[in-house]
Amino acid sequence: MSISEARARLPELAHRIAASPGRVEYIAHRDLDEDIAMTTRSHLRFLEDSLRELRRRSAGEFRLAGSMSTGLSDAQVEAGLAAMKTEAAGTADAKRKGLAT
Repeated sequence: MSISEARARLPELAHRIAASPGRVEYIAHRDLDEDIAMTTRSHLRFLEDSLRELRRRSAGEFRLAGSMSTGLSDAQVEAGLAAMKTEAAGTADAKRKGLAT
């Protein structure tokens, strides 16, 4: 929806969003590269809390040494873990971008 349309229909838009928890309306502006999202405060807090929890979980330091045995060298295991973390970060970024569409 354009910003002009959103401005003209703001009361209706606000009621529609408030009546549908989790609903997001996107508003486009010709002078902006990205759309603006309109949602309820509770939904925004839910998204922020979810992101904070995901970041907290991924920030914990995991140490593989001593938790299992393998025929790989420590360097090979560390390289494999680093590759998995990089891949997981890319997947998480893609999921976050998907939330914005």
